[in-house]
Formats: sequence, C-alpha cells, structure tokens
Amino acid sequence: MIEAVIFDWAGTTVDYGSLAPVVAFKAAFNTKNIFPTDDEIRQFMGMSKWDHIGEMLKLSTIRQQWIEEYDAEPNEDDRKELYTMFESALMAHLVKKTELKPGLLETVQFLNESDIRVATTTGYTPKMMDAVQQGAASLGYRPEIVLTSADVDNNGRPAPDMINKIMGEFGIENSQNVLKVGDTLVDIEEGQNANVKTVGIIEGSSLMGLTEDEYNNLSVEEQELACEAVRQQFESVGADFVINNLSDLSTIVKSLNQLKEM
Repeated sequence: MIEAVIFDWAGTTVDYGSLAPVVAFKAAFNTKNIFPTDDEIRQFMGMSKWDHIGEMLKLSTIRQQWIEEYDAEPNEDDRKELYTMFESALMAHLVKKTELKPGLLETVQFLNESDIRVATTTGYTPKMMDAVQQGAASLGYRPEIVLTSADVDNNGRPAPDMINKIMGEFGIENSQNVLKVGDTLVDIEEGQNANVKTVGIIEGSSLMGLTEDEYNNLSVEEQELACEAVRQQFESVGADFVINNLSDLSTIVKSLNQLKEM
C-alpha cells in the first residue's frame, strides 16, 4: 500500500512552469553581463540553488562569456555574489506571489482521505521555503513535512537524504510504499537513489518550461507534441510513471494499491 507521497514544489505543486527560479537566475547573471539561456538554466533545476549556480558556472558557454567579460574564470567569490543576487531576486518574487498548480488541492484531499501522508522536498533554502509555504498555506496547501537540504547536512538532490529522513519521521520501512512526484530529472534521480517509486509530471513542469497561458494557447497537436517531448525525457531516465497533471496521480495510487491487495 502507498503510505506517503513526497512532492517537489516549484513546477510540481506551485509555480506553473517553474518560472520564478529562471527569472531569478537570469537577473543574477545578467547583472554580471552574463546571459544564460533558458535551457542552460533549466538543465540543473531541482538541485540546491548553490549547487545549481556552481554547475552553471562550469558550462563552457558561460565560462567563455565570463572570461571575455572579466579576463578571468569565475571563482568562489563570484559564485557567492551570484547566489546573493539570485536569492534577492527570487525572494522578491516569492513574497509577492505563490500560485498552486491546477488539481493540487483535490489531489491532496484524495490522499488525506486515503490515509496517505504528504511531505515535500525542494531545492530551495529554508528562507525561500518560508515565503513559499506561507503563500501556499494561505491557499490551502499545508504538507505535513517540508524539508530542504539544510535539514540533511546540505546533502541535496540528487542525494536521497531528504526522502530517507521523511521515511524515518513517518516510520515507513518499505521504500516501495512511497511515491516521489517531481517535474525535473533530478527529482526522478533523487527518488531512484532512495529506492522509492518515481512519478514525473508533464504539464507545468520545468522540463516543458511554458506558462499556463502559453500551454493553453497551443493547438491540440502542439500540446501533444510538447507533452510527448517531456514524457520521453522522463522515460529516458527510467521514471516509474509519467502523468500529464496532478489530477492523474490518484489513478496511479489506486492502481498500485489494488496490485498490493491481490
């Protein structure tokens, strides 16, 4: 039986398209006259933001821009400065607005009625999560446990430490009774490293990278193509399940529980 569902935050349960971090990364790097693309930013989504910036600075395209601008490669002081600017830009956005993704409250209600615990992991810091949690709580979403990498000695995704800690706090011994739901490949890797079942979500994901309006304004054929491209990415890393949106999660849970009962 499924005992717990562990959700990601941005792009999974809030912030359709996971746009807030992208905007903040761009603001930080642009201030230094460095101009990363959306793809360069999104390939590391799901990591702790400190690690994310470190990985971006390793990219040859960004390193080359930095060398041309400053006649030197980026160092740890540059990384710290970028992180400070990123955090400031992100906090300004998070304090203003946090929006729940479609189907979230109905899905959480189903889980609650099924006696399935709800917890979360994130690449955000505790300070960032305070803002997101307050906004989400005001809209009715209050997961039982919210963990950041700071809660596990900064061993963030794709390490399994946050999921392992949640299972310990819930008293869950069989990891196969846990679902990890996320919108990035790092989410899937985190779940695999914890030996839990993994679920990739397509619509509103960081992998798709579209706002809700942008997605809804696509033709049916364009939507299908966009969804299939994301589905293939999740399947390429071995996600156990791939769903279009949160409303589809109950079907996965019911199916798994029926199999357990047979």
